[in-house]
Amino acid sequence: MREPIMKAVAMPPRLFWAPFLPAAANLAVQFPLMFIVMGIFDVNPILFMVSVIFGHIFIAIYGAREPHLSAMMRSYGKFIKGSQNIYKSKGMKLAP
Repeated sequence: MREPIMKAVAMPPRLFWAPFLPAAANLAVQFPLMFIVMGIFDVNPILFMVSVIFGHIFIAIYGAREPHLSAMMRSYGKFIKGSQNIYKSKGMKLAP
């Protein structure tokens, strides 16, 4: 019974050998940029496919070193805002 849970934790989801969330973010940024540049400058989309592939290779190499990159990105999103002070004072204090 414990094997599927351990496997899910030990091997996070991947998209073509790269961690899922960074690979999806790469595609989510590159494709709209490709269509905008194609519409404005009439550029061949093959040039952008090369940048998508190189970006994906970089993410796959970095993901091999740090397999939980998706979990790190998810946890970073929760704390992206600064902390709120409980009491009004100068500086970054949470309590007096």
